[in-house]
Amino acid sequence: MVCPACGTSLGEGARFCSHCGCAVAGPAYVPVQARLERPRYGRVFAGVCAGFAQRYGWDVTLVRLVLVLVVLCGAGTPLLAYLIAWIVMPNGQYVLPQTMGGMTS
Repeated sequence: MVCPACGTSLGEGARFCSHCGCAVAGPAYVPVQARLERPRYGRVFAGVCAGFAQRYGWDVTLVRLVLVLVVLCGAGTPLLAYLIAWIVMPNGQYVLPQTMGGMTS
């Protein structure tokens, strides 16, 4: 890693340059990707489309529309793939609902 201000070579974990004191960028942030799982909430049928949409950051409505179009054109094979995904994809974890202001009803 190199200081952007003075060009001094720095160690990998350095947050500040030891020569000029300039703040340097830390290691690149690598986001943790969500697992491919069927969510407990937001399902319409089995949650396969919602699971794919959440995992890859797609719009769930678009995923469902694409599935319908593929099923209409695919003569049953997409339905078999959907059923296999339903069996293979695990259910998501239960999440307790959040209460507002710590008050419960």
